[in-house]
Amino acid sequence: MPVAEYTKPNKWENFPVAPVGYDEEGQPIQSGFLPATTIRGAIRRFAVLPEMAAAAEKGAHYRLERAYSELIGQDPGSEQQPDEIDLTAIAEAREESPIVDLFGSGLGVKSRLLVSNFVPDHPTLPMAFTWVRKDIGDTEGVLEALPDEDRSAYLAREQANRHRAQAEALVADLKRKESKAVKTGSDDAADLKVQLEAAEKLAAKYKEDMGDMQVSTRSLGVSYALPQGLELKGKFVVRSARERDQDILLRGLDGLSRWPVLGAQSARGAGEISGTASFKLDGKITKIVSFGGFEPLKIRDFEAT
Repeated sequence: MPVAEYTKPNKWENFPVAPVGYDEEGQPIQSGFLPATTIRGAIRRFAVLPEMAAAAEKGAHYRLERAYSELIGQDPGSEQQPDEIDLTAIAEAREESPIVDLFGSGLGVKSRLLVSNFVPDHPTLPMAFTWVRKDIGDTEGVLEALPDEDRSAYLAREQANRHRAQAEALVADLKRKESKAVKTGSDDAADLKVQLEAAEKLAAKYKEDMGDMQVSTRSLGVSYALPQGLELKGKFVVRSARERDQDILLRGLDGLSRWPVLGAQSARGAGEISGTASFKLDGKITKIVSFGGFEPLKIRDFEAT
């Protein structure tokens, strides 16, 4: 998930949460959701990659500027004043690139594809799940397979790491006590300051003793995700739809179906999605597609029935 800039992260470590209604007292009800930008970006990239790979096989590689424009919609050349916008060039760009025509690019070519956030029917907040990052010594037989010199270095680092953790815990405790003493005007404030400075020096020493690997590789982590199996709903709307738009969306959904993983914690079991999408034209369903399972997209076509 994104990292907060210029503002404090929310209590779910910046998992997307937004108000989706109000309770009886007029207070906002919050829910986690799948951002439109996440699903839109994935569909776009999966739609572009097959075309990009095919071009590379033919020796007609995408230049960097085109890759930026088609994959993520970035076009520095579009950052112009209103009186500098070339409408003819924009029209040509739309015709030359079906991707840019549908998804837009930069400030010049506006997207014809509108995507909503995907939200659950019932407000659902992210839930915490924990994971453990282990050190190499946690695997049986690893230390015995190391050279004596490296094994000794590892064990010394382990000991220094334990002392560092204890010293840093003491530092945190002394900081709380000193802050409280200063606020209350306690006579202990000066003595606590001396103890804190000594503890900080000790923690720094043990951290230095750890050598090049000063960050402990054994740690308990916490991440946030919506519950597994939760159904989210959203929609795509294409303005001034063109026949080729459907092929682009199907290609993007097929890529997502073959690799249906979104978010930052996919390596730890989170982020896999699956679902169905109905294609409608003039209010009538023309296709229903199913995606997910690391398998090709499944398409049920209603146009021929």
